[in-house]
Amino acid sequence: MRVRNALSKALLAATACVALTAGTVPATAADVRAEADRIMGLSRMDFIHHPHHAPFDWNTDGCTAWPDGVFYEACAQHDFGYRNYGRHGKTHLALSPTPETKAWIDERFHNQLRFACNENHPAGGKRQACLGEAKLMYTGLLAGLADGAFY
Repeated sequence: MRVRNALSKALLAATACVALTAGTVPATAADVRAEADRIMGLSRMDFIHHPHHAPFDWNTDGCTAWPDGVFYEACAQHDFGYRNYGRHGKTHLALSPTPETKAWIDERFHNQLRFACNENHPAGGKRQACLGEAKLMYTGLLAGLADGAFY
C-alpha cells in the first residue's frame, strides 16, 4: 500500500510538472503559487521572454511614472508580483497579500534594478547614477508609495 501511495504521488507530481511546462493551467492553489514563485525567481531577462500563461495577470505599465530605460524588465516583473501576489491584478489571485510577501517582491525588484545597472553600465559615472536611481526607486517602495498597488 505504501509503495502504491508513493507511486501515485510521484505520478501526480510528474503530471503537474508536465502540465506546468506545457503551459496549461495549474491544478491547485499550491500549484499556482509554486509556478508564480518559479516565475518570480527568473532573471528579469528570462522573465520578459517567458510565455504569458493563465491564470496569471501579465499586465504591466512598465515603471509607472519613472522612465523605463534599462529598468523596464525589472519593473514588468515587479508588476507581475504585485498583480498576482497582492490584490491589485485583474485576476485577483491574491496569492499572498502580506507585508512579508510585498517585502520579498520589493527586495527582488531592487536586486533586478541593480543587475540592470551593472549589466548596462559596467563602470563609471553612468553606473553610479543608475545605481542611485535604483536606490531611489526602492526607497520609494519602502516608504509605502506603492502600498495601494499591492494591498
